[in-house]
Amino acid sequence: MLELRNETPWAAGLFPGWNRQRAFQLTAVFKAGFAFDLDGKVEALEATPDLIQADAHYGDPLATSLREASEIAPFKQGGEVYLHGVAHPATPDQRMTEVALGIAFTDGKTFKKVLRVFGRRQWQRRMMNDIVAGPEPLAPTPLIYEYAFGGRNPNDPADRYPQNPVGMGLNGKGWKQFNSELPRIEQGPGFVTRPTHKPAPAGFGPLPVFWQPRVDEYGETAAQEETSPACPWTAEAEPTLHNAAPADQRFAAPFTGGEEVHLAGCFPGLSPKQVVRLAIPRLAPQLCTVIDGGIEPLEPVCDTLVIDTEKRTLCLVWRAGVAWSLLDPRQAWVVLKDGTRDSSDRQDEDGAARLPGDAVSGESA
Repeated sequence: MLELRNETPWAAGLFPGWNRQRAFQLTAVFKAGFAFDLDGKVEALEATPDLIQADAHYGDPLATSLREASEIAPFKQGGEVYLHGVAHPATPDQRMTEVALGIAFTDGKTFKKVLRVFGRRQWQRRMMNDIVAGPEPLAPTPLIYEYAFGGRNPNDPADRYPQNPVGMGLNGKGWKQFNSELPRIEQGPGFVTRPTHKPAPAGFGPLPVFWQPRVDEYGETAAQEETSPACPWTAEAEPTLHNAAPADQRFAAPFTGGEEVHLAGCFPGLSPKQVVRLAIPRLAPQLCTVIDGGIEPLEPVCDTLVIDTEKRTLCLVWRAGVAWSLLDPRQAWVVLKDGTRDSSDRQDEDGAARLPGDAVSGESA
């Protein structure tokens, strides 16, 4: 039996799954949580939140967006970021604001994404033309896909926008409108200019696996043998099938620490021009297997950054695959240590500092 020995303050677990080659593996997943303030100070949380083991929606999965995305995928392609938060107007009479997420990578590359958030707007028919009435004064607006472009035809449940079936603003062809309200969250340059316009939904949050483009990335479901469960996706599935972020929030490489995150428009009392800058902590997790007295290092990657601007937290999610059969009778361990901590914080009761990967024969996790 393979067990986890977690000697860090982080949340961690071992989870069954399949690797990119569709072979069974156990995946070591761990998460480090941090709090930040508006001056950019980042410090470790006293208690890291538990790993999220299943997608969780705000309500009915068919009618609401994701509140939390599962963090225990067996692998992801490169790195990705998603953000949960609220657009806050700087003044009570403000009718539109912008929310920005940026990342300055250590290799000199930069990423920036800006969402425009409006007060309530509606289509009005005047002289055979559709014009926009509003926007009304902007209230604090959650950055969720319910306020982005999308939705469904109330007269035909099958007629829904596959990229965001829970959104707002979708209309059919011709002059008939069944949704008079415009989306409140948009991303340029393709802003809505007519009722039949169908822009890409705007958001920072994770996408459910049954929305586009994730449906196509997952591909066909593999046939299952009742007596021999196998990998649930086929060889034609994309390497990104477990990536939950929008396509423009995915990156070719995982995070390494030291990247600088820029946030604006999502903090009460601050204008969109006031930018909060955070440096992603540099961690040195040490992960290894201890099997039959032999120690083999693993190479975990930090492939997911989750930011919550209301809680003012950021979490880093790491993972590494371990080839292992559930029928293997050997007693073995996956050992996780925090190499960023001083060795004096990691001692046995007899005062001897432990080295990463020290064998603990006969001792369970």
